[in-house]
Amino acid sequence: MTKKPYILVINIGSTSTKLGLFLDGIPILKKAVDHKEEELASLVGVKARLLFHKEVIEKALAEGLENRIKLHLVVSRGGATRPLKGGPYLITDTMCDDLRNARYGLHPTNLGPLIAHQIGEERGIPAIIFDSPMTDEMEDVARISGLKGIDRKAGFHVLNQKSAAKKAAGELKRAYTDINLVVGHLGGGITICAHRKGQMIDGTHGLNEGPFTPQRPGTLPLNDLMDLCFSGRFKSSHDLRACLMGQGGLVSYLGTFNMKEIEKRIHQGDTEARLITQAMCYQISKEIGAMSVALKGDVAAVVLTGNLCYSSFIVEEIRSCVSHVAPLILFPGDDELENLAAGGLEAFRSGLDSVLVY
Repeated sequence: MTKKPYILVINIGSTSTKLGLFLDGIPILKKAVDHKEEELASLVGVKARLLFHKEVIEKALAEGLENRIKLHLVVSRGGATRPLKGGPYLITDTMCDDLRNARYGLHPTNLGPLIAHQIGEERGIPAIIFDSPMTDEMEDVARISGLKGIDRKAGFHVLNQKSAAKKAAGELKRAYTDINLVVGHLGGGITICAHRKGQMIDGTHGLNEGPFTPQRPGTLPLNDLMDLCFSGRFKSSHDLRACLMGQGGLVSYLGTFNMKEIEKRIHQGDTEARLITQAMCYQISKEIGAMSVALKGDVAAVVLTGNLCYSSFIVEEIRSCVSHVAPLILFPGDDELENLAAGGLEAFRSGLDSVLVY
């Protein structure tokens, strides 16, 4: 087996396609393509979205070095699967079927493993996910919802959450497994999690609950949500889900989820844009407070990561609400490509013996 594998890494987000080509863990090609709202709105169905993102990836590879090298492994960010342990999983037909049919949730990241599986089959190489968003380390007490038969579930930005937590621990000169942190991933999706000595013991599910986001409504008033379900406004549950997953949050109030545009409107005196963005920050801050309670007030730091952290308006709004909880540490953006590549390299060097089967 070659000592220096070429690993292709794929990360499909709610508004972007990211990919990286790594040689023995070192990036030789990285690309992030942000998609316009009208581009995404024109895509109907899983097949159309899959073809769209796959073409973006193939074009980037053709323009890079891929035509002169042989890939050894494809690694994708995981999608909404059944709960999994952390680590690498082989992308199988069963996993693809679950993701294609949104059996455990509708999310843009469902497309990544489907594309990786196709690329792997076309090139005769394995395709895996690593540290899936469905990694489940929740405590039993955190699973109780309040209605028997419905449990709270894990659904977090695990890669970026854990990466930011480990970086924060490094800044504090402590081991991640020795301290407690509240970590918030703030992007197209938002999750706020309690990390207790290396375990994500509780958090807000990125699709079901928590603060509203640029495109999702978060937790909604129950009676009003039931009225909406039976209002006749939607032809099917699929139509309702599509609305809730892509047309809620900031875009439902302001007509856009582009934070740069929204910040510009705020600076120009748009009072509605200011109020709605403040409300999102207020809800994020309340969840940070809730996760500090899950850690019994023993919090070394509040850590914020993700692309929304590039917004000084958002960061300062949250800081003003949570400064009493713990010091605030920021890691804007994400390094999920590097984390996926590192996980893939570890699995490859083990002879893929460590890879679990879905």
